[in-house]
Amino acid sequence: MLNVNKSEVFLKVALGSLLVIFLRVELVFSDLLPTGGDMGAHIVPTKFFVTELFNNFKLSGWSQDWFAGYPIYYFYFPLPPIITSLFNFVFPFSISFKAMVLLSQVLLVTSIEMLMRKNIKQFSFYGFTVGLIYLLTESFTIFGGNLASSLAGQYSFTYSIAFANLSIFYLLKSKYKFSTEIASLFIGLSVLSHLIPFMIYLPIFSFYFLKSDVKIYKKTSAFLLFLFISMRFSISLFLNLEFTTNMTYTPYTQISDLIKSDILPFAIGGLIYIIANTRKSSLNAISGFEVYLIFISIFLFFYGPESALWNGRIVPFFNLGIIFLFFNLLDFEIKNLFKKIQGKFPWLLFILFINSYLIYLYYSKWGNTYTTTTISVILIILIMTVISINSNNFLIYTTLLSLTFATLSYLPHWLNWNFTGYESKGNWTDITTLYEGLAELEPGRIMWEPNSDLNKYGTPMVLMTIPMFTEHQSVEGLYFDSSITTPFHFLTVSGLAERPSNPVGGLTYINGEFEKGFRLMNELGVDYFIAYTASIKDKADMNENFNFLFSNEVFNVYSIKTEKVELIENELYLFESPDFYGRLKNAILRNSSEQNFFDAAFESFKDETNYKIIENYDKSFSVSSDKNTELSISELNIENDLITFKTNKPNQLHLIKVSYFPNWKITSGEGPFRISPSFMAVVPSEEFVEIKFESTNVEKSLNFLSFFALFGALLITYSFKKRINNVE
Repeated sequence: MLNVNKSEVFLKVALGSLLVIFLRVELVFSDLLPTGGDMGAHIVPTKFFVTELFNNFKLSGWSQDWFAGYPIYYFYFPLPPIITSLFNFVFPFSISFKAMVLLSQVLLVTSIEMLMRKNIKQFSFYGFTVGLIYLLTESFTIFGGNLASSLAGQYSFTYSIAFANLSIFYLLKSKYKFSTEIASLFIGLSVLSHLIPFMIYLPIFSFYFLKSDVKIYKKTSAFLLFLFISMRFSISLFLNLEFTTNMTYTPYTQISDLIKSDILPFAIGGLIYIIANTRKSSLNAISGFEVYLIFISIFLFFYGPESALWNGRIVPFFNLGIIFLFFNLLDFEIKNLFKKIQGKFPWLLFILFINSYLIYLYYSKWGNTYTTTTISVILIILIMTVISINSNNFLIYTTLLSLTFATLSYLPHWLNWNFTGYESKGNWTDITTLYEGLAELEPGRIMWEPNSDLNKYGTPMVLMTIPMFTEHQSVEGLYFDSSITTPFHFLTVSGLAERPSNPVGGLTYINGEFEKGFRLMNELGVDYFIAYTASIKDKADMNENFNFLFSNEVFNVYSIKTEKVELIENELYLFESPDFYGRLKNAILRNSSEQNFFDAAFESFKDETNYKIIENYDKSFSVSSDKNTELSISELNIENDLITFKTNKPNQLHLIKVSYFPNWKITSGEGPFRISPSFMAVVPSEEFVEIKFESTNVEKSLNFLSFFALFGALLITYSFKKRINNVE
């Protein structure tokens, strides 16, 4: 039998191996692009980040790949692609991406293990097991935090929770010399991973931070370090929030929506225990952290303002609080139980019987489908059981592991589906032949017919990868919130699809109105249309505006005659935007009674009015010209950070069908102005027009202040360290 130290080392290795083997590490390190849910589309902006931003020392920018252009990594979170970029120094992109996802899961379990330590320096086998239980919950697939959500594309959320957990650990439990600074580092990394976990954890982090007896200079240094990490991204996001789309998800209202089926036993068990036990010693097992998570989750779920925060996102924090509460109480009672057990042999037989039965259940579900993975997991649990035979605690932990794996209903399937990649899907040649055909066409903007049946290729969002494999752009993309063109796209495509998804809440769609869908598609500057279903192919074939190009027997591809730059001859409705504070309030609360630009633009676009909505435009900018001469646009070039063309009508208002964002600047002329539906309008003063995507003065200032904060943190630390050394 191994001695105690060797046993613990082996058990640590066994637990780590158990996790990565179950997560299909062999598929992670196969050169196949991951798919499944949103993850199959996340690869597009992540690849863009690796090649276009990270390699040019940028963390955000502009991409023309989706939504007629959108600000990339202004509103979505840059830390996961940064991690992918670092992995990409060693591995191909596909492996780097999957390794990043794998790391998020390991980091989450590790952070829970650290928070559940009783001894600061001693690894908690119990905590690691509890982390696995939290990770492998299956009652939701999109809210974030668990493996199911990460496989659906919410790995950023997982990173954020993990880093927030680590920040609490270093504040409360670590005695390391720079624990406060490390805690600030981790809460900063939580911001760069996802805002919602950061906002949930910020009050409890601030309370512990201010309450700690750490010297004020260390707190100041730590705070400056946090500003260095988070300032540029978070403040820029906050100030530009009005240029996002409010998806208006319907909030949940029932208690069953908060307390999911797999958490209900823990919630009931914890509640009964607290009611039945008045012993102070038992309640000491509860910490303020899990109590805070539970109460803040309940409050925000039922009473939080209906704004940009969808209350379904609160469920992961309630789950985490309940799991922490229940297993802290269980740990306390297990220790008391062992003191009362008379006769070890019957207890041992009982535990071994339960373990064997649970292992049998796990094998009966998955042994014939994923034999190697299943047998590997079972062997590790059996070896852990043998090594733990003399430890009641470890036997309980292995039984909890067996129970967790025995109750899985779909996660092994989803892991296999995602990590075997696009290339292994049976019908993937349908996509490759489509992309080969598109590669023969002039680059352009593509709208495609959405359909849930596309999931057979890996995800219903498979055609969002068009920009990754071709020189074309897909109007539809994943980061719905990040583009103000999103609602106009989904309104348009609802008339061009047999079964449209219509994901933006609160909109009136045009389902079945194919002719109107075409007219709106023309307004969005779409060059190509891909039809999937027979009914839509028939409608496109009968419409003279759709020029059939080719078919691969699954998809039909058509060209549409549109222009990217037009002279604006419509009547103009001048929209005066509110002041800065009014816009900020509208963007945060999303329920202003005042009409905003989007409301007016959407009404104009949907009703096909003969006027355009334009924001903060002065008619004196435009100078009349010869209306008998047709507009001539030549040498048009639309890149990610530059738009250039020549016009024969300088000093006139031009519509550029690229999404508006305040970072676009015209070199010679006035504008850009936001104009309906969501595009840019400029008045060039010369025939040659150049519009650049540049950092704003605010962003440049934030960059400077970020490094100034870092310098301040280092200076304070050095100065006080030198002073302390001199005193000594």
